[in-house]
Amino acid sequence: MGQLFNPLLRGFLLSALLLLCTNFAMQGQYTMAYIDTDEVLKAMPEYKNTKVALEIFQKQLLKQLDTEKKAIAKYYTQVIEEVKMGALSTKQQQEAEAKLQKMQQDLENQTNDADRQLLAKERALSKPMYEKFEKGIETVAKKHGYAYILDKKALMACEGGTDATGKLKKELGL
Repeated sequence: MGQLFNPLLRGFLLSALLLLCTNFAMQGQYTMAYIDTDEVLKAMPEYKNTKVALEIFQKQLLKQLDTEKKAIAKYYTQVIEEVKMGALSTKQQQEAEAKLQKMQQDLENQTNDADRQLLAKERALSKPMYEKFEKGIETVAKKHGYAYILDKKALMACEGGTDATGKLKKELGL
């Protein structure tokens, strides 16, 4: 997936946000917590279901692509044999070469299409999980008075502070 910001800019923005949040928190105006997003998402049943469904879908796509690769290889072998036997004229060899190139281009297009299909399937399957996750974060923030809940990986340091991972997992029934 493409990134909106390059890593350096994103790091700078996260650092600036963290400093701003820390300043407000130190003034007692806002309460901050952090969560381990990966830990929570991986504990969700939807994560495991999505992963299994994607693996099955990916295998189906790969099987289709493999069938096409085998057809290309078979045609290529057939053409080589006919060339060795002298059964093809120069024009027929050129036509066979053009056909092979087209078959390979079609396979490349099918591979790109399969990648797009897999990405679309991943988005569709994971959307409800992320919506549930975000709703859980909002609920935990309201229940416990957090103005900010950040991902643990976005923090430069997290000694002390409030780890709300457990609270979020409890809210989500995990």
